[in-house]
Amino acid sequence: MNIFARLEDDREFSENERIVAAYILRDPVRFLEQGGKEIERECFVSQATIYRLCEKLGLAGLSELKVKVSGSLKDYLSRKGTDFDYDFPVKRGQTLYEAVNGLREDYEETVRETAGLFQTEELGRAVEAMRKAKVIDVYTSAGNIFFAENFQFQMREIGVPVQVPVEEYQQRLTAASGDGSHFAVVISFGGRGMLTDGICRLLRENGTPFLLISSREYRPEEPKPDFHIFLASGENHFHKMSSFSTRLSLLFVLDVLYTGYFQTDYDGFLERKLSYYKKIAGMRGRE
Repeated sequence: MNIFARLEDDREFSENERIVAAYILRDPVRFLEQGGKEIERECFVSQATIYRLCEKLGLAGLSELKVKVSGSLKDYLSRKGTDFDYDFPVKRGQTLYEAVNGLREDYEETVRETAGLFQTEELGRAVEAMRKAKVIDVYTSAGNIFFAENFQFQMREIGVPVQVPVEEYQQRLTAASGDGSHFAVVISFGGRGMLTDGICRLLRENGTPFLLISSREYRPEEPKPDFHIFLASGENHFHKMSSFSTRLSLLFVLDVLYTGYFQTDYDGFLERKLSYYKKIAGMRGRE
């Protein structure tokens, strides 16, 4: 996850750690120019506070924190400097040219934010768990079924069985009949779907590892997912023109999962996919 996204998510920070995080977010350039003593004086905190913050971020110390901030600074300043409206990227009375560029900017900002939210170690562990599973089950609400089915199609093209139960009973039955040989992907932006909690509990009871794809704001503790990937969260849930950003963010996440899986045996999966196409083409030639 991008270091700035981790600093913004301050739920696990103490009050003094929040002060340091807010200081970095407010003026990261100045933070990079200062030494430890200067930061301590500016924030009225001790050296121990800074190092506890670094520890919670999974970093060795202030030097490593500065390296991370410096590496993500350009994207952060670009995002911070925009007043882009995710809910209404196209305004009343705009020309088609303006509408095209409004959507382009929406997509660019969405991909930038989503990419910054990935934790590569967590992603790698999730892909490894998917590889060990005999079957992958994807659970989502009606609005996202097409994206789940597209992921299913991609995976089937390389010979990986994926189930996407659609009806409520089918989802409950699939979760109830699964076990540790299955891997589940649960898609729920904010946990508002009626089935999310019940499905996750069934998965946990049956020992099925599961990945939750959601907004940063939705972090269930019980049952806690084995893996968690976050979507861009710039849109309002109700008051908006359409779910442009959320849809693209989800598509991006599922494509990353597919790509990560494909990378585990790149040549093998490519050969398998091409062999399927050749068989299909041969069948059409005989018709």
